Amino acid sequence: MTGEEAHRESRHRVEVLLATYNGGRYLNDQLDSILAQSYPAWRLTVRDDCSTDNTVQIIKDYIGKFPGKIRFIDEGSKRLGALGNFSRLLDASEAEYVMFSDQDDRWLPDKIGLTLRAMLECEARFTGAPILVHTDLYVTDRDLNVISKSFWNYNRLDPVEKGLNSLLTFNNVTGCTVMINSALRRLATPMPQEALVHDMWLALVASAFGHIEHVKVPTVLYRQHGENVIGTTRYPFGYFASKLANLEKTAATLRMIVAQAGAFHSAYGTRLKKADREVVHVFSTLLEKHRAARFYSVFKYRFTGSGFLRNLGIMLLWLCMGNKSIEGAKTRAAG
Repeated sequence: MTGEEAHRESRHRVEVLLATYNGGRYLNDQLDSILAQSYPAWRLTVRDDCSTDNTVQIIKDYIGKFPGKIRFIDEGSKRLGALGNFSRLLDASEAEYVMFSDQDDRWLPDKIGLTLRAMLECEARFTGAPILVHTDLYVTDRDLNVISKSFWNYNRLDPVEKGLNSLLTFNNVTGCTVMINSALRRLATPMPQEALVHDMWLALVASAFGHIEHVKVPTVLYRQHGENVIGTTRYPFGYFASKLANLEKTAATLRMIVAQAGAFHSAYGTRLKKADREVVHVFSTLLEKHRAARFYSVFKYRFTGSGFLRNLGIMLLWLCMGNKSIEGAKTRAAG
């Protein structure tokens, strides 16, 4: 990159949103990696979700050292959970570009600069569109020893799958790699309580109304330590072992993504293209169908993710789950 290009890029302000909760063990490492970014024009905004460890003190110590770079949203005893924490941060942002940070990873030095360059290239091609850019990650253990050089390969994820039919079913966007522009931030907020996770909601909005760009370069050391709010297990064996170990939780997650689709349809249905509106409506009513009709809809609209075994598991789970309307009628009759 020429000096002129670097100067032109540095005019763009990037806000990094960091949601914390009892993250004291790894937080210093993550904050140091953000401070070490090669791209200079960023600001970090942190909201803590009522930590009971030393997280808040660490944040305040860093603010004392870097008062112009870090802002702290202090809301006392108001606990929101992971989604609510990031949602509150997004609501408070007015930035041109927004990125999201977990509390226990380590960013590589060119993460902001590399992602911003991809964003600016997309904005040049899709003028005025809501845009989401995300990247690959290194998967590491708790000591940052690399387990896999590609999170996407480790989990058999295909970032090329960007259609609503795929993203409604399975999220292939990892929040700690994401950058969104102001057009997407304004359109996607406020996020409803039915949103499963912030990155999935943002991906759905970007897919429906704008553009999703993936960068095949890892920008994060994605630390796995057993205490992650959302971690990863190797596909296929670890992935399916975790799903089979708790089928009730897996089924509950499926119900939640159906509820999320319903909220998405309520929020954007009148603005969606006709074909997308049909896709979202069908998905949001899957549990109201009999098993045969549900299977037909899943097959017809390709409500699938990446990988044959994963899709087979999704199909079987859809077939095994009961009909919500019938179950509700039985409950009312029994009462």
